[in-house]
Amino acid sequence: MNFTGRQFFDGTFNPAADVKYHGLAKEGATCYLNSVLQVLFMTKDFREAVMRHTNENSQFFDQHLKALFEDLQNHTAKTDAIIKTLGIDNVSEQHDAAEYFEKILTLTSPQASQIFHGMLAKKTTCCKCLTETDIDIPFWHLPLALVDSCTDTKGSEGYRVVDGIDDFFRMTELNGENQMYCDQCDDKVDATTKDVMKHHPDVLPLLLKRFEFSYHDMSYVKISCAVEVPYTLQIPDSQTYELYAVVDHVGDLRSGLYSARIKIEEEHGDRWYNFDDARVTEVRLLVLSSLLLKHITKQPCCTVMYYRGGERDRSYVSLLFPSQLDYEPFQVDNTEK
Repeated sequence: MNFTGRQFFDGTFNPAADVKYHGLAKEGATCYLNSVLQVLFMTKDFREAVMRHTNENSQFFDQHLKALFEDLQNHTAKTDAIIKTLGIDNVSEQHDAAEYFEKILTLTSPQASQIFHGMLAKKTTCCKCLTETDIDIPFWHLPLALVDSCTDTKGSEGYRVVDGIDDFFRMTELNGENQMYCDQCDDKVDATTKDVMKHHPDVLPLLLKRFEFSYHDMSYVKISCAVEVPYTLQIPDSQTYELYAVVDHVGDLRSGLYSARIKIEEEHGDRWYNFDDARVTEVRLLVLSSLLLKHITKQPCCTVMYYRGGERDRSYVSLLFPSQLDYEPFQVDNTEK
């Protein structure tokens, strides 16, 4: 489905009985875990790899995910076994969704987790002898700093993901007090350093670093600036990626609500759904052409964005979700009583 020009998705959706997707029962404040589990379940390649797992005595986490995914295919599922296996003792304490995304992947078999595994090469070049050194850095996500891009913690201006990617891969000059030691020159020298994508993952998660330590408040504060989220993303000298999931957070460091918005490829086209613990609703979606990007791409709540790799003939578009609309969206409630 190509988006060209201005289109609106504001018609009538399927009744609740026809919705094929189910939510996760919330245990205490574990919405951070539920949002991540829903994204993993709705990532087809990951789900299929987990469902192929047959060794019940395996040291990997796959068997627990498989049991959960089997439940999710049929009804609202409970996460008690997952919570216990992850060692979460206090379900009333909220944690970071990205932290548990990584924790789950490190416990999962390489056959399942490999689609999220990427590799950076940090290339450092001596400006005197031109010797180049490479250091491989494996990653599960790319972190994008907001602190230098928003005017203040209230987000009076905003942030563009495409600018964040450019900054991440931009060459940095090391000089003055930041000079590096060169073995060949046996001296401190000026140098340049740059991150290069050595192995691009099939799925690229981007983590917005919304929490920054404030020496004024002597605590972590949330950077709530709006973020301009592109539908497609080009990594320099690498892969083109397409947005398919967003994890949102509303609230502060110790409290709030996580939820996930996920695009699902269906028979009659792509549809977006909001997964808010046990509640599953279809997103009323507005899509506009790139001519209006500046006005409609602000996302004040997103913390993690998931991009799927692959060459696709898609227009660069913007997605405006219900949290940015002035009216109540039509919702399909799939909550099971």
